[in-house]
Amino acid sequence: MRLEPAQLQRYRSDGLVHFPGLFDAAEIAALKMEQARILALDLEAHLRAASGEFLGTTAMDRVSPLYARLLRDERLLGLAEQLLGPRLYCHQYKIILKQPFGKLSLPWHQDYGPWLHHDGMPEPKAISIGIYLDEVTEFNGPIVYIPGSHADGLIEYEVIPVPGTTPIPSLPDATVAKLAARGGLVAPKGPPGSVTIFDSCMAHASGQNQSPHPRNLIYLSYNPVSNAIRKPTRPTHFASQDFTPLTPAPRAALLAP
Repeated sequence: MRLEPAQLQRYRSDGLVHFPGLFDAAEIAALKMEQARILALDLEAHLRAASGEFLGTTAMDRVSPLYARLLRDERLLGLAEQLLGPRLYCHQYKIILKQPFGKLSLPWHQDYGPWLHHDGMPEPKAISIGIYLDEVTEFNGPIVYIPGSHADGLIEYEVIPVPGTTPIPSLPDATVAKLAARGGLVAPKGPPGSVTIFDSCMAHASGQNQSPHPRNLIYLSYNPVSNAIRKPTRPTHFASQDFTPLTPAPRAALLAP
């Protein structure tokens, strides 16, 4: 799969592009069933707040052939290779859970902030892809982006703690206000199976889920092998140290036995 010229231009100018319903119902049903199995395992890779709230899990490919195949799916990897070139590996792979009436919120940040700060990623060449496992609405904690904010590169940040995960290098309120005054705010919504791709310097955040409906999101990040991390400080389930290039697999392989 590849971006059409107009989509590619939008990605270059805005720093993100959204695809409603890219994965079909059967694929999402299989991913959700496998998610439930993974979350029931006793894994160091799980993320929990001090309150006990389940926030998500990481490195699902290590315990799930289905999620390992998803990394190589030609739709995702094909788009990533169009934007970044060949010889990509997955730097980070996680499911973030926004449980009904949950407390999890994520501050304004750029993904490249923690990847540089914690992992020693040389340059902001990676991209992030979100896959909706549930319908995302304005009520259940959608990710909010500032279009065009990636053009500023890495912005000065402050490191703040976030319950259940590593501290996040976050953007000060005054900086966010200036960026939003220039680019506005967008929160892509859509049915399960929708996909959003965004630049590693895209400013984004998400609030609490105020609804009785879940908002679970698969979140993966492709990075060129040539840009592999140099000074990792976190466990490998947060930042992979396996830099083996991924090879695309046909869509039909995703649900293979």
